[in-house]
Amino acid sequence: MIEPFVLRAALAALITAVPAGFVGSLMIWRRTAYFGDTLSHSALAGIVLGAALGVSPNIAVALLTGVLALLLIKIPQRNILGMDLYLLIIGQTALCAGLVGLAYMPDFRADLTGYLFGDVLSVSSNDLLFMAAMGAVCALVLAVNWKKQVFCAAAPDIARSEGIDILCQNRLFTILTALFVAMAFRTTGLLLVSALLIVPACAARFIARTPEQMAVKAAVIGAFCSIAGIAASVLFDAPAAPAVEQACAAAFVLCGTFFRCHKKII
Repeated sequence: MIEPFVLRAALAALITAVPAGFVGSLMIWRRTAYFGDTLSHSALAGIVLGAALGVSPNIAVALLTGVLALLLIKIPQRNILGMDLYLLIIGQTALCAGLVGLAYMPDFRADLTGYLFGDVLSVSSNDLLFMAAMGAVCALVLAVNWKKQVFCAAAPDIARSEGIDILCQNRLFTILTALFVAMAFRTTGLLLVSALLIVPACAARFIARTPEQMAVKAAVIGAFCSIAGIAASVLFDAPAAPAVEQACAAAFVLCGTFFRCHKKII
């Protein structure tokens, strides 16, 4: 029989991987891959802040990343440094702030490796409920605003001419990314959240012809790779989150190879 902790890990991986396909696709179309890194790195500061205030790490990370996401959107798109440099500076600063905070909290027993690189096999029932709630919110927001999000990401000028509120949709996207980080940090770790967001979506881009196909195929690839990574962790004692990332990288190579071969045949 499969152990309960393995079942919890598999369910957590699926809950994480499915919205990752849709959010990651939007992130690629918007060319904001650094945005996920910035929020995920800041999550460590949220964990430390939550410990200091006696708040659940899940809730603390969700609140901090949500507030930071809304602040990041205030940065002008055109500035002297460029958005990517601002995101890099903020992300690295937040990560270091979390590490410094941990050094001044000797009573807080933190599994730093688990936070940074994930420990999906230790996901508890409460973590699973929290992830399911965050996943449901993400799914609802995406279902209601999917076409608007695609327009704003791929053709903002057309979206504006159609009367779509660009600023509102941008804020929704930042909140979606923050919710995903809060949901995924226990499974992928703070440093590998972007891998689950970006790599499956990039792999799906080779084999998809429409935005909807790309998002759905990215979700399927992410789910398959997540289960494969957990299986490798259980069977071969490999670290789960890095194993998931390696599976995603293998899927990317396979999809890219198929695309090149198919293109030559045609």
